[in-house]
Amino acid sequence: MMNEKINWKGTLVAIQPRIRLTRSFDERSHSYPGYALRVQGTIGEEKREFLVGIGEAAQAKHRFQAGDVVGGRAEPVAD
Repeated sequence: MMNEKINWKGTLVAIQPRIRLTRSFDERSHSYPGYALRVQGTIGEEKREFLVGIGEAAQAKHRFQAGDVVGGRAEPVAD
C-alpha cells in the first residue's frame, strides 16, 4: 500500500548533506543521496520542526538556504 502525500510548509532552519555509509568486509564507501531540509512549520495538521529529504537536482535547481520559506507535498517514510 502506497503512502499518501502530505502537505508541508514553513521556514527553512538548516540544510545538510545526507551521507550513506556502506561497509563490505574491510572496505568502506560513501555516497551523497541528497540533502535534508530542517523546517520549522506545519506538516499535515501539526505545527512543529521536521525534516524533508530532497535530491541533489532539487538543491541545484532551487539553491535552498536557511531562512527561505518553503513548502510542498511529500511522502512520509518510516523512522
